Order: sequence, then structure tokens, then C-alpha cells
Amino acid sequence: MKSIIDQAGHGALVKGGHDDRAAQDFAFTLRNFVTSELMPANRIVYDRRAGPRHARQTGAPATTPQQVRAAMGADSWYKFYVSARRTSQELIWSSVIPAVEAAAPAAAPASAGGTLTLAEDFVPPRYIAAIDIHCMPGGYCADRGPGDTAAGAVYDRGVYLYMSGLMGPMNDAVGQLAARWLKSRLPDFAPATILDLGCGVGHSTLAYAPAYPGAVLHGLDCGAALLRYGHARAESLGVPVHFQQGDAEHTPYADASFDLVTSHIVLHETSTRALPAILKECHRLLKPGGVMLHIDQPRFDDSDPYATFLQENETYYNNEPFWRQYRRIDLAAVAEAAGFAADAIETDVLTAAVVQQSQNNEKVAAESAAARKRGFSVLLARKSA
Repeated sequence: MKSIIDQAGHGALVKGGHDDRAAQDFAFTLRNFVTSELMPANRIVYDRRAGPRHARQTGAPATTPQQVRAAMGADSWYKFYVSARRTSQELIWSSVIPAVEAAAPAAAPASAGGTLTLAEDFVPPRYIAAIDIHCMPGGYCADRGPGDTAAGAVYDRGVYLYMSGLMGPMNDAVGQLAARWLKSRLPDFAPATILDLGCGVGHSTLAYAPAYPGAVLHGLDCGAALLRYGHARAESLGVPVHFQQGDAEHTPYADASFDLVTSHIVLHETSTRALPAILKECHRLLKPGGVMLHIDQPRFDDSDPYATFLQENETYYNNEPFWRQYRRIDLAAVAEAAGFAADAIETDVLTAAVVQQSQNNEKVAAESAAARKRGFSVLLARKSA
């Protein structure tokens, strides 16, 4: 199975040679087989075998995700499925790493006007440093010293394979969706300064350049190697971005520095303690009348305990410890506690409606999300003028 979209090349991207591409094709195809062929069979197993067995043993059908997990956890098919899923995830990364190890570190070409600022003796928060999120070896904060860009190179190529190309050739469909939604929701809003928290290698960050021409783009992340790679990538694409290493709970920027503060699929990778602090920091960073915009996973609908159980597998088998808790949090309440007025807070889910508004590559991501009946959640808040 091939991706419907080829990953676009740029000055920093590492795809590798023939053998590397063959390994990546195998890992990509295996993951797609697991998700498209094996995963749906879990429902059949639950309805015909695991669910009835649980009802016989307990005297009642499962009514919570935890009870569904207990029922499925005892079934040999489900054990096979989660093993195959974890193996396919690990193979994605291991298929990418050899080419990155063999390549020279990415270097920024002739300046497009962006900058890179790394913090001395920076200590990343434990929630991001203590675990290899998405099973990516070394995690987002892996750094082998000055000039190292390996984590960024692995992430750029690995995410493309992990998402089956659905994030578009530049892995930026979420950023495109977010910018398009924001422009439709606030057509008169024209930010001059934009900060992308948890920017990684800048996939979503760069999507704001065509959306808001002339805006000064900033990206903040914990990982030095991610940022080095992101800087080289942005420069090779001719997009000036000011990358800064730092903690989203305590950023190095002055009060009222930005018109727009964003994040994209980041908040669910933080923690129960960090999330309120990050939203409070967003409020501090915004100029009067500025906008906070976070795109992430939607809240669980526990009316279907089986569906919730299956989605919770990210916590159990893909190193996403905050996934379960995050998707039950009332983000509007957290934003209000952070200082935003209740009537200035809005939540939404980008699904079928966005498909109609989307164009080109981001439409693929929106259609995929809508087909899975999930979509992306939106938290929008505006600071009082």
C-alpha cells in the first residue's frame, strides 16, 4: 500500500537510499494493514466472543471502557492485535533511523531571515522527557550535542509514515486546517506576531506564513535537535521563523508579546499539572485583544464504551500517558481559570464542516478525521482588550 500523497522534499529531509525506502515501505504497509484490516476485527471479537463472555461471568454487559478493556484483555485475538500494533509502530521509527544515522546533520542554508536560540542548561519538563512519546526512540528531547538534528529528521520522516501521508506532503495539514478555520471564524483578525507552542520541527508553524503574510512567526519547543532541524527546514523552504528552546509553562518572552498563540496536537502530550499553567502562560503572552488557538484531540464520548476503550489504546500501547485524562477535561473551564472571560471562549470540532471549506492537501486530513467520526477539537479564546 502506498501513500496517497508523496512527502515533499526540502533541504533537510532524509529519506535514505533504496534499502531504507524498502524498509520504510514495509513498515508503512504493515501499519496500514494493522489499522485498516486488523483493528476493525476487534469489534467482531468483542460483539461475538469477549462481550458475551464478560456478561456471563459478571452477570451484566460491559458499560464502561474499563469493563470493555477487562473483557478484551483476556482474549487471544486482542493480545495479538495490540502486539501487532505496537510492533508496527516501533518499525516505523526503526525504518527511518538508519538513513538519519548515515546522513550528515541538517544545516541551515543561506538565511531566509529566521533565527535559532537554544537555552543553556535547559531542563525539559518531566512529562516530555521521561517517556518516548509515540514510541519514538529517545523521545522529542534527544540531543547528542552541538549540531545534532537526528531527532528532528527522524520525527519529520517518521510522522509522515505514521500518519500514512494524511498530513499532506509537508506534514502541515493540521496547521492549514487551523489557519483556515481561524480566518473563517475571525475574518478581520490580522496577527502581526504569532507564537506556536510545542512547534516541533515547524510543520504547523510554517502553515501560518501564507495564511497571514507579513506576520512574524515564532516557534517554541523543548527539543534542541528538533529545533535545529526545524530551523534548517524552514530556511531551506525560505520561510523565516524564530525558533526558541523553552518550556511552554514558563516561556522566555515578555508580557503581551504576541497577537496569536497556538498549538497543534500538543496539549494531550503535557500533563494534568502543566495544562492549566500553559493556558495561563498563553494569557500572559497575549496582547490585549489577542487570540489563543489550540487544536487537539476531541473529548471522549463515553456513550459508546467500546469506542472509548479502543481510543484509549494510545495511553496503554503508544506511550501517551496523558491521552485518557486530557480527553475528559473541560478545556473551556481551564481557559476561564487561566484568565480568559467565559464569553470570550469558544470550543468546536473540525470534522465534516471543515471538509467543505478545505482545499488541496488539508482536505485529505479533514476527510480522514470525519470518516473516523473524530476530528480535531478547537479551543479558541480572546484576551480582553
